[in-house]
Amino acid sequence: MLRLGQQEVLLTAPPGGSGARLRELRSAWHDSGLPAKGYEAYRDEGWAWFVISGPAAPALMRRISMADLRPESLKPAHLAQTRALHLEAVVARFDRFGAVSYDIFLDIASAGFALDVLTETAAGTDAGFQLAALHPAE
Repeated sequence: MLRLGQQEVLLTAPPGGSGARLRELRSAWHDSGLPAKGYEAYRDEGWAWFVISGPAAPALMRRISMADLRPESLKPAHLAQTRALHLEAVVARFDRFGAVSYDIFLDIASAGFALDVLTETAAGTDAGFQLAALHPAE
């Protein structure tokens, strides 16, 4: 869960996961009898989600965002609403795969452009970044 504002959160399933826990949370929220529980803005098809992970991830992040996203500045489980890949984005840090990892969320309409920028920038680092699609394991 990412808190985007005082009254806004973004719920995600782990990359490569089944999304079962997310479906359970969504169902419990719908079934809740609380008098004030907010509004749902379901965005299944609205976000593009990129994960950048590995020992060279902080160096790549310096190249794609002017925000200070160094590991000592953006702590695990924290986020920044900023610009990355020349776009408005939400960047969260969730270390995984045994390394510093960043999740980048942006508008799906810009996904192709963002992937081109990311691919070209990663190639310029000579750090051996590889692209992989992480799909739900359903």
